[in-house]
Amino acid sequence: MSDSINIVFASDNNYAQHTSVAMASILCTTLDVSRVRFFLISDNISVEIKEKICQTVKKMGSEVYFIDMRDARLDEYFISGQISRTAYCRLDMAHLLPQSVKKVIYLDCDLLIKDDIAKLWDVDMEGFPIAAVADLGIMASARSRKQKYNQLGLTYNENYFNSGVMIFDLEQWREAGYAERVKSLAREHNYVHHDQDALNVLFKGNWKHIPLRWNVIPPIYNLFAKIIINRKYRNMAIAARQDIAIMHYAGGYKPWEYDVHYGFNDYYYNCLEYTAFKDVKMPQMDKRRKHRSILRQMVRLKIADFWQWLFG
Repeated sequence: MSDSINIVFASDNNYAQHTSVAMASILCTTLDVSRVRFFLISDNISVEIKEKICQTVKKMGSEVYFIDMRDARLDEYFISGQISRTAYCRLDMAHLLPQSVKKVIYLDCDLLIKDDIAKLWDVDMEGFPIAAVADLGIMASARSRKQKYNQLGLTYNENYFNSGVMIFDLEQWREAGYAERVKSLAREHNYVHHDQDALNVLFKGNWKHIPLRWNVIPPIYNLFAKIIINRKYRNMAIAARQDIAIMHYAGGYKPWEYDVHYGFNDYYYNCLEYTAFKDVKMPQMDKRRKHRSILRQMVRLKIADFWQWLFG
């Protein structure tokens, strides 16, 4: 369907529930859900879990296609912290998806959509092979900028994007062989930010900027000090925080790991109710982060609200 909005996720069993919630958030906020077509790259998702995702999407008026990942070299990629090998599945989407699919929106599983996804789909790519949102968390950090210069060769004047929300021109990817080039970079280097760094190296100066509101990450919605002290970034962050289109829970605090807290994860729980996972046991804490207090996060949000009131 030429009018379809093609959206790609990549997940394993651990993140399948959250992928379903992200899909539900899209279908809750999109005016014409019949246009939305999901592709889920599966890293060994079970049949039972796939059926629950199908139930969720079909009930809300859309469709989902599962594509099993068969890359025997997945275990060769560098993983650390919260990153699993599944993160690298997206690099192969140009070959995994049907040739008839010429453009896609890729989304991480730990985010929620709060505006019509058609608006993101309609972003003019201007001939670029990829479109993404600048990562102010990296760009506002002197330490991170130095690290990106030393490891990636990105100067302090060059922008760095977050890979959690991206638009791909798959025709260009296929013609230029971008998939093999970025996978080679990811396998050969133990990048701090994994395939995100590899993507930034390959597409240095060759990507379209998407407005910040389409990928609001913790440094933005928490208005960290490194953002506040930089007038340019502060103004951008406050504007995005006042009109969030995609809330991206990158980093340590995931919405499903805590009971409902208004202003932090209530929207996750609202969207969960639309899914076939609504009766699962909640919250679901990652044992690796058992000492992350929700009180600390809520205090951060209160402080961010103050900064937004002061500078907004």
